[in-house]
Amino acid sequence: MKKTFFLLFAAIIYLTACNNQSSVVETSNAAPSKDSIEAVNAINKADSLWDDQSAHNSVQGWLGFYTDDAIMLPPGEKVCNDKASREASIKAYFAMPSASMRFQATKVEASKSGDLGYSTGAYQFGYKDAAGKDVHETGKFNETWKKQSDGSWKCIVDIWNADPAK
Repeated sequence: MKKTFFLLFAAIIYLTACNNQSSVVETSNAAPSKDSIEAVNAINKADSLWDDQSAHNSVQGWLGFYTDDAIMLPPGEKVCNDKASREASIKAYFAMPSASMRFQATKVEASKSGDLGYSTGAYQFGYKDAAGKDVHETGKFNETWKKQSDGSWKCIVDIWNADPAK
């Protein structure tokens, strides 16, 4: 049930973003709560630490930001909804010659209760193809974060996809 809810949540965010790109985003006039502000700061920090693991091509470091039941939706692959499939996917990325993945959150929001949030942003991925030619990809991502019982934040849904080729 939880997985269905989070998939639905991620799909709604994705579809809303795709369908409202030129629209004004409506926001509540209510001031953010202290919990919400703390959550945004914690998610930003976790996202930055996750990017640092990318800079070091650390498969285990990368995977450590997911909950055990996280759902990962990488481009051009099947849904990864268990540890083994997430690990295989990330290992394949970092095993590419000269692999380099970096990402930066551009928007982070959290629930008023401060236990659930999301981040969206941009990523850059580079590697050398089979012919040794440099390949550079840019794209966007959306991560859904959940506060854990120990106070840490982990990703429960992660989706990213490449921008159109220029």
